[in-house]
Amino acid sequence: MQNLFFDTSALVKRYYEEPGTEFVDSLVTDDDTKVVLTSIAVVETVSAFRRKYNREDIGDDVLDELLASFFDEALSDFLILPTEESLLVNSFELVLDDDLRTLDSLQLSAALSVSENVEELVFVSADKELVSLAENKGLQTQNPDEAEN
Repeated sequence: MQNLFFDTSALVKRYYEEPGTEFVDSLVTDDDTKVVLTSIAVVETVSAFRRKYNREDIGDDVLDELLASFFDEALSDFLILPTEESLLVNSFELVLDDDLRTLDSLQLSAALSVSENVEELVFVSADKELVSLAENKGLQTQNPDEAEN
């Protein structure tokens, strides 16, 4: 079984149609995969949907549908990791040495920590710079935006 660690940039594509959505759907619905998220990604995903609403890209009904679909699937099918100190051990280094933003450093730090104990972990992100850094840190990666090109 392959474990897919999703950051928010890729996860949002599962629920909101944009480039890369078809690829993300194929990953998530593959019976031989398990989706892994941090509790940070849960909050970030809700925030991303709210920003779309605030920019008037979506209305009330669509926001409600996005949230319902996300929480239904996340709570029933995904492994959601609590944000524990052990997952954040690399965060400071990622900020100081690699100039990552706070949430990106927390996500990548968690993925690096999980990869130490989980076989076949793939970091899934639509952020090219974050994917490149994850690869430099030894993670297997998938970028949904590049997979469909």
